[in-house]
Amino acid sequence: MATTITAGATTITPILIDGFEASRSGGSIVHPILGRTNPDITLRPAGMKTGTLSLLFAVEADANMAWNALSDPAVFVLSSDERTVSMSFVVPESQALSLKLDPETRDHWTLSVPFQEVTP
Repeated sequence: MATTITAGATTITPILIDGFEASRSGGSIVHPILGRTNPDITLRPAGMKTGTLSLLFAVEADANMAWNALSDPAVFVLSSDERTVSMSFVVPESQALSLKLDPETRDHWTLSVPFQEVTP
């Protein structure tokens, strides 16, 4: 199976996840109390993952198809049997998808995909 990204009838199959960087915001709130050394706290769950996914493609047409598909408004499902990065995500409006020709091989293409994990 390797790695696939799906949304409805669309399936994207990169040859490799070339990079993955994610972070999440903490959720608990710390309330400092004047005159006390220990604060009050409100426990809440952490936020969902946000970050950038780098996908490697061997064929320019496949990279362009993925770029166009990931530009559509949709919830995408990332599935991988190679990594523990499976999730549902959207591409947030405030960040851009970027497509780059590999400067060394001049043959492979890298698509950088900003993501916000969502609940399916």
